[in-house]
Amino acid sequence: MKQSLFIKQLGTYFETHLSETRHCSPNTIAAYADSFAILFQYFQEKKKISHYRIDYKDFSSGMFDDFILWMERERNYSASSKKQRLSAITSFLKYASRRDVKALSAFTCATSSETPKIPRVLFPYFTVEEIRILLRLPDLNKKTGRRDMVLLSLLYESAARAQEICNLCVGDVKFNSPAKVKILGKGDTVREIPVSEDVARLIKYHLKQNKLEGRLSQPLFSSQMKEQMTPACIRNLIKKYVTEAKKSHPDLFLESKYSPHSFRHSKAVHMAEAGMQLIYIRNFLGHASIQSTEIYARVSQAAVVKALTNRNIPNVISMNLQMEKSETNPLPDFIIKNR
Repeated sequence: MKQSLFIKQLGTYFETHLSETRHCSPNTIAAYADSFAILFQYFQEKKKISHYRIDYKDFSSGMFDDFILWMERERNYSASSKKQRLSAITSFLKYASRRDVKALSAFTCATSSETPKIPRVLFPYFTVEEIRILLRLPDLNKKTGRRDMVLLSLLYESAARAQEICNLCVGDVKFNSPAKVKILGKGDTVREIPVSEDVARLIKYHLKQNKLEGRLSQPLFSSQMKEQMTPACIRNLIKKYVTEAKKSHPDLFLESKYSPHSFRHSKAVHMAEAGMQLIYIRNFLGHASIQSTEIYARVSQAAVVKALTNRNIPNVISMNLQMEKSETNPLPDFIIKNR
């Protein structure tokens, strides 16, 4: 089957450029692949052109406008989803235009199309009190409950993304002074996050209880099936605890939907409220640009006022280490606090 120049260059782009030249993560490459799968579906449905027959002459300004409209009407995509897919396609066309003049017109049409505007919305995050409540909810008489408490504590303490938490291995935790967690972020960037003494002790306890000490390559957190934790697992357990928290505290947890990223947002907001400079928050979160971090400084005027009067980041974790000893579930003294 004869392939067009577009398909040949796209194959090289995925097989070599993204992975070997740009060193993109598997998740990033998967997102790019999804964008082109959507584009292929558009061409098949709207233009009756199979993917292997698509060529650069098939791209025009009108085609991109129609593609954006099709994603909105036929796929019900949000503005951010449309922009993400258009960005992935434009990135490839930029790459191709530098290698063959036939792709230049397609790249020009892509860049001249009207980019979907993303409405600014307040991201869902937890207040300090809501974090305290969530960390009290796991049933500490159950193994999964104890795992959840340690996982949620680290999720907040490190402000790591869900996938980053899933990727953590036992050897990524260094119990020095201060203890640090090595996190593999987007684009294979690595950052070391210091964690509090309380969280370090919790992780040590978790390792001991699950016989993970010295097993450096083992996942730090596992599912009930003894498999590596997945972002879906983390989303489900957060949904579980937020649902429970909303029932017992109807005056709190007012957002319609929370996610693992809400813990990341929460930590950043609490740091901003405590007066920490954005440059440090940016490095802590692993943002490539300070612009991505500035949103946390604009959450509310109340946060600005608080930042001027209170510069101590709340030690949420130590306030919630309230497990009790029992014959069947012996726990260390440091996590037994006033209930």
